[in-house]
Amino acid sequence: MDIQETGRSERLNMRISPEALELLRAAAAKQQQDLSAFVLGTAMERARAVLLEDHVLRLSPHAVLQLEKALDEEAVVVPQLAELVRRVRGNRSDASSKTTNDTLATR
Repeated sequence: MDIQETGRSERLNMRISPEALELLRAAAAKQQQDLSAFVLGTAMERARAVLLEDHVLRLSPHAVLQLEKALDEEAVVVPQLAELVRRVRGNRSDASSKTTNDTLATR
């Protein structure tokens, strides 16, 4: 069951500027929701995102050790990846140099 659908026994009050209130009312109307449902729904989405991000970014002690070990190891060059990086960098410098040359030619 969604938290919004459970019994409501708590109250949340806040003071906001008239401009903020009008903005929230306009957004709620666009979503065809009353102001309370819009604010609660938006706040719940943000709260879930914050908590999920915190959960995902928190590493276990084992994961921290694995990360430290990987960072301490000597880098391994993957030839195909190195070639791709060279080609991309070459294309960027070619495009940059072409733009510079075109600009100079038009002066």
